[in-house]
Formats: sequence, C-alpha cells, structure tokens
Amino acid sequence: MTNSADERRFLPPERVERFRQDPFARRMGFELVEAAPGYARVAVELTEDLFNFAGTPHGGLLFSLADYAFAVASNSHGRVALATNVSIQFMAAAEVGDRLYAEAKESHLTRRAGFYDMTVTTESGRLVARCLGVVHRTSRSLDGDEPDPRGG
Repeated sequence: MTNSADERRFLPPERVERFRQDPFARRMGFELVEAAPGYARVAVELTEDLFNFAGTPHGGLLFSLADYAFAVASNSHGRVALATNVSIQFMAAAEVGDRLYAEAKESHLTRRAGFYDMTVTTESGRLVARCLGVVHRTSRSLDGDEPDPRGG
C-alpha cells in the first residue's frame, strides 16, 4: 500500500489521541506529527541526555522512535497489531539539537500480517536509520468494539 498526501484518509480523532497518550512515547518526548491509515510520522528533539558514552544518539532511542511510528501505522486500522520482527540498520549519527523524524509506511497488508518500512531522518532529510517491521494483526479491536468475525 502506497500512501500519498492526496489519498490518505483521516483516522478517528479518539484513536489519534490514544496514540498521542502512549506513556513511553510521552516519557521519551516523542511527538506524533501525522497519522493516517498505514502511515505515521513522529519526531523528537535530540538533547544531550539522549546520547550514549560515544557521543552519538543512543541506538535504543533511534529504535524506539522508529518503533513508535511503526506502532501507530500498524494499529491505525483499528485492530491490535503486535510486532513479530523488526530489524534496524544505523546509517549515520545526528547531533545535539537536531530534530529527528521517524516515518513508517505500510508496504503490504493481509488479514493476519502487516509489513512496514521505517526511516529515521534529520530535519534536513539525512538518513540516520532504516528499519523493516512485521506485525501480527489480531482480531481484537483497538477501539473497544467487537472484533470483526472475518478478521478484517
């Protein structure tokens, strides 16, 4: 599934607010910038406390930022989606003060699985990391209504 700004549909505001209230994302200072079916873009400001002993942004931070975008994109359809596999490649370092963006895009969706490409970039567009993720799509509704008996 390819998303362009022209073909994106809006998500229910309550679902977007639920994504924004994610406790870990809030603790880390992650900001949900955009959410649409199968798509998410999130951001974080790099402060000194997010760097490791080697003077680069902590790999766990980069992974978590991409994972938050992945979680929003994969749960955007209203069914609980659980990660089964995520891989990350670190491409470049960023600096204190940089604003990083993680973007997750759905590449393939089935009744039981979803496949996502994620990137982490600086505001200028420099690639910092890229990820691939797979989710198991449960029949459980994210919004609390009854599960779809067809699994869709």
